[in-house]
Amino acid sequence: MPHDPSDGFTLNPLAERHRLLHYAIICFALPYFYSYFNEQKRMLTDSVEEAMLSAFDRAISQPSSPFRKAVVGFNCDVDLIVPGVRLMDALNISIVNSVADHDSLSNLKELAEAFHFMFQKGAAAERFMSNEQDFKKMVQVAEKMPRAQYHIGGNAALSATRIATAFPWTEVHLVGPIGPRSQALLHPSIKRSNSTRITKDEIHVILEYKQGEVFGDHVALGSSRFITSHDLYSSSTILIEMFFKAIATMQPDLVIITGVHLLEFQQADIRLEKLRLVKRNIVQIDAKVPIHLKLGGLGGDREFAKDVLERVVPYVDSLTLTEQQLALLAAVGGGPHPNEYPVAGGALHAHKVVDMVNWLLTSYGKPRNITEPEDRLKRLSRVHFTCLTFHVVASVGNDWSNLAAGLAGGARLAGRLACGGENVEANSDLLESRTAQSFLLDSSLQKFYQFDHHHPLTSWLRDQTLFLFTPVLVCKYPRKTVGIDDATSVTALLYSQFYRFEQVFG
Repeated sequence: MPHDPSDGFTLNPLAERHRLLHYAIICFALPYFYSYFNEQKRMLTDSVEEAMLSAFDRAISQPSSPFRKAVVGFNCDVDLIVPGVRLMDALNISIVNSVADHDSLSNLKELAEAFHFMFQKGAAAERFMSNEQDFKKMVQVAEKMPRAQYHIGGNAALSATRIATAFPWTEVHLVGPIGPRSQALLHPSIKRSNSTRITKDEIHVILEYKQGEVFGDHVALGSSRFITSHDLYSSSTILIEMFFKAIATMQPDLVIITGVHLLEFQQADIRLEKLRLVKRNIVQIDAKVPIHLKLGGLGGDREFAKDVLERVVPYVDSLTLTEQQLALLAAVGGGPHPNEYPVAGGALHAHKVVDMVNWLLTSYGKPRNITEPEDRLKRLSRVHFTCLTFHVVASVGNDWSNLAAGLAGGARLAGRLACGGENVEANSDLLESRTAQSFLLDSSLQKFYQFDHHHPLTSWLRDQTLFLFTPVLVCKYPRKTVGIDDATSVTALLYSQFYRFEQVFG
């Protein structure tokens, strides 16, 4: 209907009577465009590292329903961190450049050989020393070194510490052997039980080395660490039983299990019975409570690795592991690329990781179709892979969400911790990207990754599995390598969200 100008009303938005509207539009538009163009200018001038940190920041968001109570167990110790090559020199062990890996260590000579073997690969490793006297001798020498440092250690204690530090809204209970020094080193908000106190701390000696260091005739390909211990309590039956009793008592909404790898160095029949004990208890945990397994450093015993793969891994909801552990599980379980183990530092290509993770979820994860009674007990639906230069998260089903935030949170943390702490973000010159501009990401789909430092994260579907990938900023001059995997694992986990829609019957 035509407008009659005689009615005294105009539809002209430029009329003077709408000047307040004009002022409002201008007041809104000016700061918007200033902010927009300023952001575009900043993005053009940011370094690659600054752009990646900003991208991680944008991807991180809090889950709408965060975890409120976590029970973590069951290994806790004091880490005695020393320069690895200097300790070897101080021990004065003659090995004549002998290089050999050992699943466990029976004397100091085998320690030097195994350290040398992993040193040349730049690969992290953990080995149990069965000879108590030689272990005590090594500790005595290490404690006298001028650069020796004491830190809280053990995957469970490190995970609990990260939760208490970065996620204060999550009440964390630690179940593990706590001695006088570890009691003092633990974060004060971590809840612990007097029933797991011990009179003398368990010690792990951490032999750290930097990329480019020389030992014998070899140069370290990357910065890493070699861990050795003589634990008595962390893998005891009594402690494992106390851990699961605590879960039943405290009724958490998140369970984190670590320390299973410590069973490797016990007699075959004893460790098998303890793995059965772990399985019997985890299948009784409410299906609505996610169970996360942080797999520690396996020593290379293939029979034990296969037992863990078949008896524990399928019955947890979430799993974090590194390149050594993933390659070993693929080798013993008939997975893809079985000849990749042991892995030299940084040598496991992304597309091989994707193949292995996909195999792990397909072969040992939560089945899409229930055909056997045992299938109802299988829960694995999330895998988090970490290595020096990139991280991968994969998930099947609908149980997990906010996974990109978790991946970004863990990736953002890794390099900064290696440089000495989270405040390193203020100096991105300490971090660097070691990512190629383009490389194969998924061989089955012929998917290639094109590096964009403003948008480093990428995601895709392979069959019914969701994959997320991101490169990680690497510390140029690492000050610490131990504990980073635990911190990034729990950070990615706590940013993720879990909700099980259907009930799983046991």
